[in-house]
Order: sequence, then C-alpha cells, then structure tokens
Amino acid sequence: MFKIIALVILTITFGFDMFLKIRSYLARNNKVPEELSDIYDEETYLKWKKYKAEHLMVDIIFSSISYVITLVLILTNVYALISGGVENVYLSALIVLGLNIGISLVTGTISEYIKTMKIEEKYGFNKSSMKTFVADQIKGLILSLLLVLGSVSLFIALYTNIGDYILIVFTAILFVFVLFISFLYPFFSKIFNKFKPLEEGELREKLKALLEKHNYQVKEIKVMDASRRTSKLNAYFTGFGRTKEIVLYDNLLEKVSPEEIVAIFAHEMGHGLHHDTLKGQIMSFLNIAIIVVFAWLLAKFPQIYSDFGFAGLNYGFAFILLMEIIMPLISIVLGLLSSIRSRKAEYAADKQAYLEGYADELISGLKVLSKENFADLSPDPLVVLIHYSHPTLYQRMKAIEKLKQEEKEVK
Repeated sequence: MFKIIALVILTITFGFDMFLKIRSYLARNNKVPEELSDIYDEETYLKWKKYKAEHLMVDIIFSSISYVITLVLILTNVYALISGGVENVYLSALIVLGLNIGISLVTGTISEYIKTMKIEEKYGFNKSSMKTFVADQIKGLILSLLLVLGSVSLFIALYTNIGDYILIVFTAILFVFVLFISFLYPFFSKIFNKFKPLEEGELREKLKALLEKHNYQVKEIKVMDASRRTSKLNAYFTGFGRTKEIVLYDNLLEKVSPEEIVAIFAHEMGHGLHHDTLKGQIMSFLNIAIIVVFAWLLAKFPQIYSDFGFAGLNYGFAFILLMEIIMPLISIVLGLLSSIRSRKAEYAADKQAYLEGYADELISGLKVLSKENFADLSPDPLVVLIHYSHPTLYQRMKAIEKLKQEEKEVK
C-alpha cells in the first residue's frame, strides 16, 4: 500500500513538472509585447528560441531519466537489497544514501555539463574552463555530502536518544544552522568566486551617497569575478547585520551604464531596507518545520518500510522518501507561496529605485540585463505564477508606469 502511494505521488509530481516544462517549451512562440520589441532583433530572437528550446529539452530528458530511475529502484526494492544484512543503523542509512547520491551525481553532472559546456558555450555565455567546471562539481559534491550525511546522522543520533522531542530540537538546530549559513554566506561564496571592493570613483561615490541618504550600513560594495564563468549579468544583496554586502557582477560594470547601475543598486538596497532577507528566513523556518514533522512521521512508523523490502526503519530510505516523494508534492504549494512573496518583494524594491528618481534608468538597465541574459520576454503565465521569483520584465515596466501615473494624478 505504502509503495503504491509513493509511486502515485512520484508520478503526479513528475507529471505536473512535465506539464509546466512543456508549457514553457510551447511559450517560446508567444508574441513579445510591443514595449519590449527593442530588446532583440529578429535574428537574435530566433537564436533565443533555439537556446530556450535546447535548455528545456535537456531538462525534460533528464527529469524523465530521473523519474524512471527512481521508479525502477523503488519497484525492485534495490535500496533494501544493497543494505540487507547491515545491522548498524548509521552504516545502513549511509549505504542507501550513497547509492542515491551517486546516481544523482552522475545524472546531475551530465545534465550540467551539457547545459554549461555545450549549450551555454554554443550561445556565447559560458566562460568556464573544463578545470573550473570540474572543480565546481567537486566542491558542490563535497558540500552536498557534508549536508546530507551530516543531517541524517544527526537525526538518527537525536531520534534514538530523545524520541519525539526531536520535533523541537532538530527544528531549532536546522533553523540556527540556516541562519548561520545566511550570516556567513559572503564567506562561503568565496569558495566558488573571488571578490574585490568596488574601486574608488564616481560610481562608488554615488552608491555610498545613496546608502548614507538612508543611513543604511553595509560591510562592503563588492565586485564578483562572474565573468570567469559566464557572460550573464546580475547583482544581489546578501548577509545580515555586520556581514551585509551588495555584490555586483564584474561584467555588469562593463555592459551597463553608471546611472543604470545606480538604479539597480537602489533596487538591491530596497531589499535591505525592506528586510527581505529576514522575511525569507521566516519562509525557511516554515519549510524546515514541515520537513522535520514529516521526517519524524517517517521514523515514527517503521511498518512503512516493509513495503519497500526493508525489515524495519531505514533512515537513509526515509530521507529519500522525504526529499524525492513527499517534499516535491508539498513544494508545489510552498513554492507558489514563496514565489508570490518574492515577486511582491521585487515590486517593492523596484518602487524604491523609482522613489530615488531612477525609474527610467532601472527600466533601461533591466532591458540590458534581459538582452545579455537571454531572458524570456513572454513566458507562460502559469509557469510565472508557480516558479518565477521575479515578475516578468513587462510586468515590472507596467508597475513602474502605474507609479508614474499615480504621481501625476496626485500632482
């Protein structure tokens, strides 16, 4: 019974994911709004269509492969077979997780290689060497192993010693850990990239003046060597308290005018002024609490595992059920709520740039970002609603135009 339920949920979530991916694939033929017609010329737009189609096809193919592999492994009780006879709960869990992580590593690395070293390279975005790509994959694997194996081992130790109190204790530990990572994100990001302070000059003075106007303190305005990996542009706000930083991609400085950078900076400052990072942590706490509750339920009822060939509870397989069966289903709702909250925050940050007097510069800057990042100018509305953390460029332009109109009416 439990195996049937798991397979049904797996199939539903896979089907829904495929439904959205196919909608995205078809949406590449949507008509671009007239207000955005100056971003791509006809030749570039046709190139963009091919770029999007190739990326989506890779996602569709590898999502299907992952679904089939998971389906077969569960149907054939492979996880139980490879851990059979191992009595130590830690070792038994690690064997199961090792197989799962190994399969994910192979499929994920191949998929990422095709996207980065083939598609991104083909369309001129990739700047990573094979050495950098391999190093990134190894670093990512090490971090994943530490997080997954460490959290599962900790859960086993706590549950075997404190039982149901794990609901409170493990939730608190995970939340403190997430906060810790958030505080130290500027440090951890140095594992993958190099950062340097924005050099002295007119641009830095304008950015500092904007911060001083609002008495807003950041540790540093930094430039990241993003061009070592990609030609795409970005800027972001990170950290809490004394670790707060605003980071600009080095290629952003090359492609976008100083006034447009100030506008984008004002937007990022808006996130800080509105405490969006802190608000995001509240959503993280909700996610953590839900994960811990379901992890506790999976440990509470060991009879579940007999359907999958186990003699009793296997913590490693419980983790697989949690992250590959249960959470993808729940994430459909949580992801929708998170996306709505995030888009609302983006509109508010855009308004901050508008209030600073950089409305037109923000729009022109966003157009440059859209062009350089090969952005989708007319995505599927349902995909935007469920998955997009940012409003579309057209939606952001309309929101700024509305602010202008409201200001005129007041005057």
